[in-house]
Amino acid sequence: MNKILNINLGGFALTIDDDAFEYLSSYLDSIRRRFRESDGRDEILKDIETRLGELITDNMGNRTIVMLPDVQAAVEIMGKPEDFGGEPVEQRRKQSSQSQQSSGIRTGKRLFRDEDDKVAAGVCSGLSAYFGLQDPVWMRLIFVLLTFLSAGFWIPAYLLLWILVPPAKSAADRLAMRGEPVNVDNIAREIEEGFDRFGNRVSSMTDDFKKKGSTTGGRLTDALGSILIFIGQMFGFFIRFLAKFGLLILILIGIAMLIALASSWIAGLWALMVAAPLVSFFSPFSSGVNWFAFLVMFLLFGIPLVGLILIFSRALFKTRTPGWVGTSLVATWVFSVIAGFGLLSFGFKGFASRSDVEKNIDLSGLTSDTLRVNGIGDGDLNYQFDGDEWWHDEEKYLRNGKLAVPGDIDILVRPSKDNRFRIVQTISARGSSDEDAAQNAANVNFETSLQGNALNVPVYYLLPKGTKWRIQNIKLVVEMPVGKSIVFDEHIYGRAKAEIVNYADDSSDRISQSPGKVFMMTKDGLRCTECPQWGDRNFREDRSYEEFILEGDFTTEIRRGDDFEYHIEGNDSIQVIRTGDQVTFTSGGRKVSTSTRVIIQTPVFTKLMADNTGDVTIRGFDEGRASITARGKSKIKGLFDCNELDVMLSGPCKLELVGSGNNLEVNMSDGAELDALNWRADHVEVFATENANARVFSKNSYKKRTDASSNVKIDGPGDEIEYD
Repeated sequence: MNKILNINLGGFALTIDDDAFEYLSSYLDSIRRRFRESDGRDEILKDIETRLGELITDNMGNRTIVMLPDVQAAVEIMGKPEDFGGEPVEQRRKQSSQSQQSSGIRTGKRLFRDEDDKVAAGVCSGLSAYFGLQDPVWMRLIFVLLTFLSAGFWIPAYLLLWILVPPAKSAADRLAMRGEPVNVDNIAREIEEGFDRFGNRVSSMTDDFKKKGSTTGGRLTDALGSILIFIGQMFGFFIRFLAKFGLLILILIGIAMLIALASSWIAGLWALMVAAPLVSFFSPFSSGVNWFAFLVMFLLFGIPLVGLILIFSRALFKTRTPGWVGTSLVATWVFSVIAGFGLLSFGFKGFASRSDVEKNIDLSGLTSDTLRVNGIGDGDLNYQFDGDEWWHDEEKYLRNGKLAVPGDIDILVRPSKDNRFRIVQTISARGSSDEDAAQNAANVNFETSLQGNALNVPVYYLLPKGTKWRIQNIKLVVEMPVGKSIVFDEHIYGRAKAEIVNYADDSSDRISQSPGKVFMMTKDGLRCTECPQWGDRNFREDRSYEEFILEGDFTTEIRRGDDFEYHIEGNDSIQVIRTGDQVTFTSGGRKVSTSTRVIIQTPVFTKLMADNTGDVTIRGFDEGRASITARGKSKIKGLFDCNELDVMLSGPCKLELVGSGNNLEVNMSDGAELDALNWRADHVEVFATENANARVFSKNSYKKRTDASSNVKIDGPGDEIEYD
């Protein structure tokens, strides 16, 4: 039975039995006696104890008590005093130097900054030792060359290495930097060489100082050296500031990662516990597998965060993580990836197939020619459930184990083939197989009812407890006979649809946009009987029209707007005729009152034909190409921009243009007048005959051709170009 002792060996707290302790004490005493004459004996013993602590800790594994074999194994690596007891240190140093020179290039094991052979921070000398280069000047030349070739990129790279790579502070670090065995012999040699280097450096500095003080040139050199030292100190202060600031940022990032990891775990557990009734509907797994899936997801994202935190901790605080920790994290993450793919494939399998369940809704009690479709349960669904409410938001409600899902309902209206009302209800769902999908569709609770002439349609469907949500969708197909009508109230109209072919060609109204309006099925398709039609005094629709014909002595304004609409004020005799994208407003040759006014709003304007009309105003447009044609007594004012504008004027009509464009082409005759001084055109071309008059502005160039009776005046810096 052995005693147990607690010791501190080179900064490592160890629990050791008495046999191992006596062996270790004897070994350290022999080392102490061996180097009692060495100048660096204290540093040698300190480094040897630190190296012994590292070796013993690594050999222990998961055990907590150091035993005799652990100490013996470490001593075997470090070497016993009798192995080198009679050999002078100088001789060992020469042998080691000869061995290095004969080997040429040695490969290092760990990367450090060599501050004993530094110019700025020892980065290049450390890299030279790591890659086995005898002279660090080659590495410095490589850095300088790379700095020029990369346009300065290697300067921040050097600073980054300065911050991240630790310096070789101990003899063991310097040996590991060169890839040499860290044993007693090498540690002693390295420390003694360090004392020699320090002594040589002091001696060299003393000689230089004496030489500088003896001459004027030496004083100048000393002043220059002081300046360089000051610059170096300032540069070092700046680098240390950056290093400390970067250290602070890394610490904050690590803290944020820890907080995020802890918060995600707590929030995930809380959400999974609180939302368990809702999760049971949407998750493809059972409750137990849901917990496993949450753990897998947490590990997938959490383990990389833990790895980053350990890397930061090691870089910032020099902490050492046992090897088994990293191995366990990697193995757990790989297992999580495999489990995640397995869960995903299993979850997708639940949506692999799709099936429909149909049924006909009985409409035998319908006695009216008009079917009214009413939505029930719109807005707050609370009154549809009994008992206390567990949870709800704007989209879904959960009560007493039932889930209400609004939205996935479509109502289509089509012509009937047998002159009878008919409604077919189709519920579709997905599942792992056709049978499973059909069962999921059959489990949906969706009840429509006919009360008098009203069909009550829920705006949601119910999923009973134990039923999974599998993209259930409900479609109602309403077949209407010709001459019958249908009305959708304000709760359900947005879900009503009809194919374009089921609307009359000249009908611009849609059920899904017209709550409470009566739609009749005609031989040409659905038509709204209560909506404004073409020719009414007020009309609006989503389709846009861009070509307009005006016939009659009435005032017109054409202005830009998001939707097409028109409004007629005054005389009722104005007719509206639509032909494709062209709309005609005409008085039919009848006289109209002076108060008659047509207001047209449209997103696009490309063409105007005015025939003996009253005042016309065009405003607010910015078009690529447009044309204006006027004859008779028409008076037009255009306030808009257009890249290419074509103008044709005949008779005593007048046109005033305000805006800008690239090309303006004008053809005018028979007393027509054009005022385009405020139309800033780049290029102008005017052809005027028979007493036509024009005033035009040109920025770059113009062409004009007139007869003796016409007058065309061109202002602006544009140059005249002759007609071909």
